[in-house]
Amino acid sequence: MLHHREGETLFTARTVTLVSPAGVRKDVNVVARPGAGKRVLVRIEGVTTPEAAAGLMGWAIVVDRAVLPPPAEGEFYIHDLIDLPVFDEAGAALGKVSDVVAGQERDVWVIETDAGQAFVVASPENVRSVDVPGRRVVLAVGALSPGE
Repeated sequence: MLHHREGETLFTARTVTLVSPAGVRKDVNVVARPGAGKRVLVRIEGVTTPEAAAGLMGWAIVVDRAVLPPPAEGEFYIHDLIDLPVFDEAGAALGKVSDVVAGQERDVWVIETDAGQAFVVASPENVRSVDVPGRRVVLAVGALSPGE
């Protein structure tokens, strides 16, 4: 999933790393262009058939952090949020961020708690502060929704 479709990072030819679901890593040259709707089309050098492309389904495209622009105020790279400890405004430890699910209007953060997964809509009403260098997320009291 491309988490910032408006960004220009992949629209210049570059070398990226493909990572398979099993963890196999492969460096390839790519160039991307906007597609229909929210789609981004990526051409991978050496992949010339539908069968070869199908063999890469489920692989992640990893871009070196050095080529990424700094996030804007109040924005965060997903990989910076993963494993951050989560607290509520009262100081109670809730768990840690384990995943981010892209939503239409707002992303949903998956929080691993002692009782299992819980969810929080990443909105100003729910997320009070994110301190990546200080390794801390603070949520409003009662912001977590328990998982099913």
